[in-house]
Amino acid sequence: YASSSFVNSTVGCSHRHPAFVMRCRDSLPSTTGVRRSARLSQKRSLHELKRASSTPEDPASIKPEKKGSSTSATYNENVRTRSRKLKPNKNKIPPRSENSLEEVEKSTKPKGTATESPRIVTPSTDDFDNTLSTYCLPRARELQLKASHADPKTSLAIIGVDEAGRGPLAGPVVAAAAICPTDIAGVVDSKKITKEVERERIYEKIVSSPGVKYAIAVISAQRIDEINILEATLEGMRMAVEAVVNYGEKGSNLSNNNEVSAERTDLTYVITGGNQGIVIISEKIPRVSYFALIDGNKVPKEMPCPSESLTKGDGREFCIGAASILAKVTRDRLMHGYCLKYPEYNLSQHKGYPTAAHMAAIRRSVRYVDCF
Repeated sequence: YASSSFVNSTVGCSHRHPAFVMRCRDSLPSTTGVRRSARLSQKRSLHELKRASSTPEDPASIKPEKKGSSTSATYNENVRTRSRKLKPNKNKIPPRSENSLEEVEKSTKPKGTATESPRIVTPSTDDFDNTLSTYCLPRARELQLKASHADPKTSLAIIGVDEAGRGPLAGPVVAAAAICPTDIAGVVDSKKITKEVERERIYEKIVSSPGVKYAIAVISAQRIDEINILEATLEGMRMAVEAVVNYGEKGSNLSNNNEVSAERTDLTYVITGGNQGIVIISEKIPRVSYFALIDGNKVPKEMPCPSESLTKGDGREFCIGAASILAKVTRDRLMHGYCLKYPEYNLSQHKGYPTAAHMAAIRRSVRYVDCF
């Protein structure tokens, strides 16, 4: 124990460094505690001397010690130790044996507990893709809009809008708009479909489904450099929705070349498609009005129809999920074409995203250019 003079001298240093003084106070015992422990030890010694001098006639006449005494604490500790040795530990795991897992769980499980629920096993990638192929997104917002449509002379068609290619360093940004009245198994957010072959299969199902109308706008890298990537994305979304609204009408300003190709040098272009021959339109409803559901939190300007943004809509609404698959597959096909033109970047693997291999290829090309 430190003397009280040292404590007082340390406390007197508070004007120098308060934090050091507080650490000194915490590390040293208080003088009140020292005096109290001294009094208690003196009382214990006097009590033990009194017991040694007195000889009781009957062992039963010995009174039990108080709870605060050291003898009582020792006795209680001995009793607890003996009870630990006598009582077996029910929760102790038995040694490994050749028994099955169910027998081991039964032997280690306490009595009176409820039956455990089956364990959840994380599925593999193949199981996850197989589960997605039998599931499609709901049409919650689409049904709400159709239920609130008040004009009986027109039918309401919901256009889903999404994009692909905002994050990559190379390649175009692609926006797709689609009306897909038929439920198709596997239509979810395109980012959740990990296999490119599976995305291609669902793409073909969408474009050949009854009543589908779609348009895909491609905004080149040169146009992205002229306006920023956000404005290029919004421009592509507006162009795709305009193409869907004007699909099949005379005078629509669409290009004669209705194919996506890496050889095209257009700054922007749109391709369209649909399968309208199977759907029979009633003569009582001659006109169709449109409403666009756009993935994200921004609505492009000068939209040809009423529109609404839906955050993370590609994972919530069926029509937006279908548009995301159309945009993703179209851009992947373009990147495969660009990979043939620029094989040193291996664009087929990373699709232009800033992976480690892509960044290394860019550094190599920059060093090569600096040599000239």
